[in-house]
Formats: sequence, C-alpha cells, structure tokens
Amino acid sequence: MTPLRGLDDIDWDGLQHAYGSAGDVPGLLRGIEDGPDPAEALDDLDVKIYHQGGIVFPAAVAALPFLVALAGSRDVAVRPGLLELVGRIADEAGRVPKPTPGWADAWTAVLPDVLALLGDPDAAVRREVASALAPARDDADTIVPVLRERWAAEEDGAARVTIVLAVGDLARGCTAATLPETLVWLCDLRGHGDAQIRLAAETALPKAVPAQRPSLDVLVDAIGGDGIDVWQHVPWVGPSHPVLAEFFGGGAARLLDWVDDRLGNDPATRTGLCLAFLRDRDPDRRIGAVRNAADLLSERRSPERVLFPGLMELSADPAPAARAYATSLLASLDAPDEATDSEAAIADRLAARLDDEARLSRHGDERIADIAVWGLARRRDPRCLPRILRRLDGASDMTDAHFTDPYTTDPPTLGYVLAPLAAYADELLPAIRSRLDDPAAAKGLAQALFEWGPAAAPAVPELVRLLGTDATVQVADVLAAIGPAASDAATALSSHRAHHDERRARISRFAVSLAFWKVTGDPGPALAAAAKPIPTDLAAPPMFRYRTDLGWIRHVAELGPLAAAHADRLHPLLHVREEWTRIEAAHAHYRITGDAETSAWVLSAEAYKLATSEARPVQWTAMKYLAAMDPVPKIRREALHEILDSDTRYHYFAGWRGFAEDRELRALAASLLRRQPK
Repeated sequence: MTPLRGLDDIDWDGLQHAYGSAGDVPGLLRGIEDGPDPAEALDDLDVKIYHQGGIVFPAAVAALPFLVALAGSRDVAVRPGLLELVGRIADEAGRVPKPTPGWADAWTAVLPDVLALLGDPDAAVRREVASALAPARDDADTIVPVLRERWAAEEDGAARVTIVLAVGDLARGCTAATLPETLVWLCDLRGHGDAQIRLAAETALPKAVPAQRPSLDVLVDAIGGDGIDVWQHVPWVGPSHPVLAEFFGGGAARLLDWVDDRLGNDPATRTGLCLAFLRDRDPDRRIGAVRNAADLLSERRSPERVLFPGLMELSADPAPAARAYATSLLASLDAPDEATDSEAAIADRLAARLDDEARLSRHGDERIADIAVWGLARRRDPRCLPRILRRLDGASDMTDAHFTDPYTTDPPTLGYVLAPLAAYADELLPAIRSRLDDPAAAKGLAQALFEWGPAAAPAVPELVRLLGTDATVQVADVLAAIGPAASDAATALSSHRAHHDERRARISRFAVSLAFWKVTGDPGPALAAAAKPIPTDLAAPPMFRYRTDLGWIRHVAELGPLAAAHADRLHPLLHVREEWTRIEAAHAHYRITGDAETSAWVLSAEAYKLATSEARPVQWTAMKYLAAMDPVPKIRREALHEILDSDTRYHYFAGWRGFAEDRELRALAASLLRRQPK
C-alpha cells in the first residue's frame, strides 16, 4: 500500500501553512517519497508546516498521517528526518495555549503506527521514534510501558539512551497506574553498569521529579569517560558540526552544553560540572566547560569566585575556542573580590592576548585580540591604544549587533570600545577624524564621540560635513554633547534642510534644533519644533497609537522647563498601554514640571518589574529616569534591596553586554537606595 494513499482526497488549497495556501504540500510529500532530492523536499515541507514553531498549522494536522506513513516505508530515504519533524510538531501541539483543531484525533490515529516503528530494523529510525514520542504526555500511560518493553530488547546504545530520556520526559504525564513503576525503573538505572545509561537516568529523573537533583559524581564520571560517542546519535544531543568544532568544540563540548541545559536551575551542580572540566586534558571538554561557565555566569553572580582561577588559566589555553570564551569573560567581568591586584592581573592577562589573531567565528573578522582590546579599554588601560588605532585604519565593524541568547564572544564595535577613552582623545582623534568621511562609519563612531563630549571638539569640521547625510541625527547628537565648543557648527545647523521623507525630517529636525540650542544657547528652533502637532497614527489600535510620538516626547524632555507650555499634552500619554510611550512621557513630565511624584508613580511601576527578573530595555530606561531625578522620589526600598541582594545576573542582551547591564542596574539601585529620603 502506498504511504500516500488518499493524499488527493484532501482539499489542500483550503488549508494553511506558514506561507499561505497548502496546495504545494502534496507535491512536497511526493518529492519525499520518490523525488530526485527527498532531503530538499523534506526541508521545504518542514519550513512550511513547522516553520519556527509556536503554532500547529492546519496543513501540519492534515500531513501528519502521511509523514508517519512515509517514515514507516523502508523505501523512503529520509525516515529519521520525518520522525524528527513529527516530534517537533507534537511538541508544539503540547505547548500552544489552545488545542489545535483536529490534532488530538490525528495523533491518536497515528500513535499505533509510531509505536510500531520502535521495532524497525534501522537503529536511526528507532532513536528518532523514541524522541518523537517524548512530548506526547497525554498518552504517557500508553507509551511508557511500550518504551520500557522495547528497552529490554534494544541493542543499540544510542536507542537505549534515547528511550531513557523519553521516559523521563513522559513521566510527568503518567497517572498512578504507571508512575510508581516508571520512577522505580528510572531510579534503578542510576546504578546501571553503563556510565552513559547512568548519565541518561540522572538527567531524565529530574524531568519526572523536578525536586530531584542529579549526582555530580555520576555526571563527571560519564562525561569524562570513553563512551560519550554514543551521544552523537542521541537526538537530544546529536553530532557536532566539523566546521563549527573549531569555535564551539566537538562532541564532548556539545554533550556538556546539553547536560548544563538539563540542569536548569541548579547552579551548584552546574558550577561543579564546570570546575570538573575546566582543567581537563581534553581540549574539547575544556571548551565545553568554559562555554558552560559563560552561560552560568550570565545567569548567576555567585560562581564568579570559584570559576575565576580556571578562567585566568584558560585565557592562555592552547585551544583557541577555550581562550576566546575565557578572555571574553575576563574582559566582561570585574575581579570577584574587587581587589586592585586582581584587576591588575586581569588586565595583564588581557594584554597578553593583544596579538592573538585566532578568529572568533567562521563569519566576520573579529579576533581574540579584539576581545582583549575591549577589556582593556573598559578599564581605561592605554595598552589597548595601538591595536585600536590599527582597527580604525580599516575597521568595518561599526554597526552593533544585539544578541539575547546564548552567550556570544562577539566583542563590542569600535564605537563602544572607544567610549570610555576620552582621556586619550588626543591620540585617537586623528584616526577617528580620518574615518568621518563615511556616514556609515560616522554612525558607529558617534557613540564614542557623544560620550567624549567637549573632548571631541576637534572633530567638528568633519562632523559638520556629515549634516544632511544618513548620519545627520547621530552627528547632531554629538554636536549637542560637545556644546559651545562646537560653535563653528552653528551656521550649518541653522541652515540644515530637512529630509524629503516626513518621518526622517521630523527626527532630524528634533536632533538638529536641539544641537543648535546646546551649541549656541538659542532654544528658538527647538521650541518651534516642539510646538508642531504630535504625530499620531489614528488608524492604529489604541495601545500602539502613540508609538510614533517618542521623538517628540524625548525632544520636549530635553527642553525641560522651557517646554512648560506642552505639559498638558503629555498628561494623556501617562496612561496609555504602550510601555515606552508611558515611561518616556513620565520622564518628560518630570523634566518639564519638576513634579517627581506623578512621574515616579509611572516609572516605579516598570522599575519594580526588574526585581522579579523581567529585565527588558523599557524597565532599564525607567530605572535610569528614576535615578536621574533630584531629589530622588520615595519608592519601595524592598525592590531595590531585592536587586542588590539577588544572585541573579540582571540583563536582557547576551555576551559582554549582559555583564555591563547587570553592573549598571546594580549601580542605579544602589544610588536610589543611598539617596532615598529618610
């Protein structure tokens, strides 16, 4: 019987997938069965009926029986991939808030066929079957006994490990009829003679019993042993990519990463696992350990002290990936005891890497030396200057990238690297000025020049020439920060012509008029810009209606009391649902009126969310605005103590930025607490 029998009986054109009508699904399924490139057809189908998850499309429900039927046909070349897709769709079906129409019936219908594949002659198929069954907790009482029975007869090591992990995931769905014996079975496997089975059981049991903590000794014994190659064939872990191993480690590093993820909220065991392998003889295990340390330290502060010595050693490790991660952490962290000699030791370690040309990734040209430069620049150490000058000669890394997960070793762009180095402006400005003929480079370098303020004044001639380019807003901000020392820019600012695009014209008008005021002391153009009607999108839903107003709100905030006539225009914005508008309006209201009580009520509501780890940029901004008030309004001290006392690393973005955000937030909380009214 053909696995696609009945395919044409379905109205595929009437069903939807991620890209619209599912009329192309039958052709893709036929391509998987006997097309010239089944793998390509499967990839195309995957993108359309699974996409990036988050939803179970009607086309996926209709395709499910055909996916399973194809996976059961020994003439199909991509059977494991089909089962992987089935498992991912089943996982999403268990995650979506509302049941997907038709999914439960479709899954119930194919479940016997999926279970039957546990006895397939192909070990790769058997491994994927167990993994695909793991999300089906509603059917745990049916599936778990079959998995355990199969485990007793299974000879393939990876399939045995996969079954153990699947049972652990399914146990939460077991009822009293099957749960006790399931837990006993998992507990018994913790004493199994095979170290990798013991590892599987140790990591599976906490999925069934969240309070259970794995034995560190068992984890270390298994990961440090000779049998870890089996995990390359376990769907949860899989093989490492040979091309990526240079930058992220191979099989052992991949296994360590997976185990660390399974440990979740168990910092003690995670720290112990890092310590066990940071000095391992195998470079792959060292890479895995330091990558785990990066993820752990991004989440927790307490492991810093015990991991610090190992990171210092690894910064000179023979393996480039180990050096990269260790150097990145040393550059980003402060010394755990905040002692001068420890900070000096870190700086010396970073200086030793200034000529380290090992690449950080296949893409881009960043080197370990660039991480060292950032770490020294953050400490205002002049040893970074020669390398910075070489980068300025031809750097193209001016556009900053923001990552939220996972930890990345990417160093900051030159604009951020240069920002703390105003004291060395005389040495750096000639090279910076030579790059300001390029608007793209100027946008990136503006970050540093803005922070330098009056020290950037020698660059005014180059900055003036950029007015009217795509860098106009950034240049105007820099000129405003330079202030009266940029008086030579006054004529160019007063004669600036707005961009033909209305939105860009409004943004540049705000920036240029403020710069003119800060440079000349004449607020007239800035006040004229503020007097224009607030641009609103009346067609937008109420919560988004004021989203385009942020430029005007920030503009009047800069004007402060000079914009007092606009205070009434801000009042409605203090109560909109859109968070950014609300907190920017509260800040502007305070700057204009001095009414700290009204503004603090809005801002503190967002800032308090930080204490519960809801760390998003909007909350950070609210915290900055609160700390900038003078006098500081009275707010709940317990929220500030929670931030300062917590072991949580508060951040939104990943890599070096996460550590910078945590430092900044704690400094803001400490300032607010110290300046609280008695």
